[in-house]
This record gives sequence, structure tokens and C-alpha cells, in this order.
Amino acid sequence: MNPQEKHQELLNRYTGILGKIQHYREMAGLAHWDMATYAPKAGKSIRSDALGTLSTEAFKMSVSTEMQSILTELSKEEHFNQLPEKYQKSVEKDIKHLEKFQKIPEDRYREYVILTSKAQNVWEKAKEENDFETFLPYLEKIVDFNREMAELLGYEGHPYNALLDRFEEGMTVEKLDSTFGELKEGIQTILTNIQGSSKTPNKRLESINLPAEKQKILSEKVLRKIGYDFESGRLDESVHPFTIGLNPKDVRVTTRYQEDFFKTALFGTIHEGGHGMYEQNIPMELFKTSVGTAASTGMHESQSRFWENVVGRSEAFWKGLLPEFREIFKEEITDITLEEMVEYINIVEPSMIRVEADELTYSLHIILRYELEKELIQGNIAAKDLPQLWNQKMAEIIGIKPKDNREGVLQDVHWAGGMFGYFPTYALGNVYALQLTEALKKDVTNFTAHMENQEFGPIKQWMVEKVHQRGNLRTAEELIKEITGDGLNVKPYLTYLDDKYRKVYEY
Repeated sequence: MNPQEKHQELLNRYTGILGKIQHYREMAGLAHWDMATYAPKAGKSIRSDALGTLSTEAFKMSVSTEMQSILTELSKEEHFNQLPEKYQKSVEKDIKHLEKFQKIPEDRYREYVILTSKAQNVWEKAKEENDFETFLPYLEKIVDFNREMAELLGYEGHPYNALLDRFEEGMTVEKLDSTFGELKEGIQTILTNIQGSSKTPNKRLESINLPAEKQKILSEKVLRKIGYDFESGRLDESVHPFTIGLNPKDVRVTTRYQEDFFKTALFGTIHEGGHGMYEQNIPMELFKTSVGTAASTGMHESQSRFWENVVGRSEAFWKGLLPEFREIFKEEITDITLEEMVEYINIVEPSMIRVEADELTYSLHIILRYELEKELIQGNIAAKDLPQLWNQKMAEIIGIKPKDNREGVLQDVHWAGGMFGYFPTYALGNVYALQLTEALKKDVTNFTAHMENQEFGPIKQWMVEKVHQRGNLRTAEELIKEITGDGLNVKPYLTYLDDKYRKVYEY
């Protein structure tokens, strides 16, 4: 076998393993989606075992001796230099993954996948019944595993850094403490200004119930407008809205309808649509490599927060959408004005539930969880103390206190899913979104007019070209600097918030 034939044979073996890993992950994703949407409750615990098997098989292949052997050969200069950039980056990422995750025993990994799958079902029932004690044993095991995983993966500085790196490569507690400190101070200053204002936004829509079936019509209409492709996706319902990208041609989003609070479904749908469009526009040529994903979870979140807030909560967006809103809900409300709608969707009123939080205080919910998570992983606090600590921090950071665990510590599914290190990316997404918006406005100079005319193609296309099509060829830190010329910077976001709420609250 000559050198070129050997090189091609190595590459074929590598891509073959990556393809098999993707197949297992896709079927595991489909199983997860089914559990969260249409699966009968009685069968969910059994499905958890199947999900554990599928996920474990993918994990085994990613850290196998065969994968290690192939990566060792491909990383040699004579092979590596021949690889296209997508495979060079893919090899580098897989080597990093293998070196870290090979330290996690296979049986522990499978046990953990099954645990978190079952825990999500227990959490759903515990939340419904306000029963933290039933969920606690699962949470304790999940926390213990994440502490163990941090030690196995290795870290510098804080043990939470090992978990952060899974979702936001290169992010650390040291960076977040500084960024979130500035963000918290800025948001709390704006909140104080709002609370001192004599302006009271119109809340008439709070007293009007809007039928779920009509909200579905609105949600689907808006998704189509902004560019979500229903030929490659679908919209369903779940207890906790989410997006799952099985492959770029099958990206599914869910939402949750509340007839007495239409903002939950509409903005939740737009939010998930932002995630969905990112997944749908990752190039197929990157798909079966390890760079066929988003640059980071925070960058993924920038897309959902951009569409949900920068677009969806803007006056320009509603100037174009309001006539259609009035037509859909003509039996319920027809005389709502543009000013009323813009004020209503931008009301600042600290709330217990993160997914129902106003745009201003949303990041405070994330900072609260971050402060608890890093202490939990370091072993400074125990899972059993979370309800009390949660309530204390809600009062300290947001100024309100939950009446029960349902609207407190049990409100989110992420801990049940073992996603420690994930929450900070929500707030990072807000920051990235406004840095991207500033750059977008320089290129798409008639940005506001496009929204008023409900012409979102140029806006979506900018995001596709600058963000989506890059996959994970760059880290989020590298990508944001490449696009904006700046590193992570909270100032554009704080300026945007201050400008918006000065107009709404006249402070």
C-alpha cells in the first residue's frame, strides 16, 4: 500500500467511525424527543434503558482503542497536512475529547445516562406535585457523578471549569465571575431605575385568555416568517421547550402553550426557532465530522436570544406582525395598539420562573444558578440544602421569594439531565447576541425596515453566513472576535437594555 492509499484508508476508517457515532446519537436523540413529547408515561423508564445503551455505544466508539489508533496516525505530519481544514479541526477536537473522556469508565457512563434519563421523568412528576424529596436522591447521585467527572476530566483552578469546558470551550469560573459581576451590576442598576419610574406599562393583555389552538397558528406563522424550515423540522409541545437537531434535515422544536400568558408560547417558539435555524444551516459537509456542531452552547444561545428578543420584542417587528395578530385573535381582542403591545411584551416584573422572565431580569436567573452550581460542584453546599439556598438567592439577586419548590428549585429540567456547566451559556448567549447585532447592523443597514416589512431573509442569511455555516471550526471566543473584532464584552448588551427600557419606562 503506497502512502496515499494508506492516507485514504485511514481517513475512510475515521469517517466510518464518525458516521456510526452520529447514527447512534441520532437514534438516541430521537428516543429523547419521543420521551419528552408523545411517549406514554408508563414506558418512559424502560425507554431510559434503551437510551442508555444507544448513548453508551456512541461514547465507547469515541474513546475506543481503534479511534485512538486512527487519531494517532492522522495527527502525524505526513497525514495531518494532507487533511482539509474540517478534518484537521475534527481530529484535534476528537483527540482532546478522547484524552479527557477515556478516563470515564464505560459502565459509569452508561449508569449515568440511564440515571439522568430516569431523573428527568422523576423531575417532571416531582415538579407537578411540588415534591423535592422524591427528586432529591436522583439529584444527589447526579451531583456526585459531576464532581467525580470534574476530577476525572481534570481542570486548572476551580473544579467547575471542567464542566464549563464541555459547553463553552475555554470558559472558566475566573472569566465568568468578572463577566457576570459586571452584568449583574448593570442589570440591577437598570432595574432600580425602572422601579423608580412613575410610568406604568399597559397590562390589558394579561386579563385576556388567548386559545391555545390560535396560539399554535401564530407560533407556526412566525416560525415560517423568520426562516425556520418546516420541510426539515416540526413544532410540537413539551413540558419544557427544547430543540433537538437529529441532523440538519431533521431539526425539531417544541413549545408550551398557556392560554392566560401567550408570551410563554410565542417567545418560547421564536427562541427555539433560533436554535432550530442554527442546526438546519450547519453545512452537510461538516455534519459527519466533529466540527458539524455549533461553535459553543453560548453561541447557540445567541441565536435564540437574538430572534426572541432583539427581533421578537422590538417595535419594528410588531409594527409588521400586529395586523396578523389582530386577525388571528379577532374574537378575543382587536383594538390592541402597537404602543400597548410593545409595552406589554417588554414589561419588567421580576418573576419566579426563568422561562417566563422578562428580558431584563432573565440573566439574573442564570447568575443565581451559576452561583449555586459552582459551590455545589466544589462541595461547599449540599443538594439537600438547595431549596433554602435557592430562595435566599432569589431574594438577594432578584428581590422576590418562591412560594414553593415548584416555582423555585424544581422549575428547570437541566439538573435532572445532568447539565451542570450549561446554565451560564444562557447569559453568555445574551451577550454574544448583542455583539453580533452591532456587527449585523453595519452590514444590513436597513435592518429595522426589514423587520417592519416582515422580510427576515437578509437578517437570517447574515447569521447563516457569519455563524451557522462555520460550524465548530472556531471556538465561540475565536468566532466572536473574527466577526466583531472584540472578545466577550457585556457593554453592547447593557447599552441595548438601557436604551430599550429608557424608552418604555421613561426613566
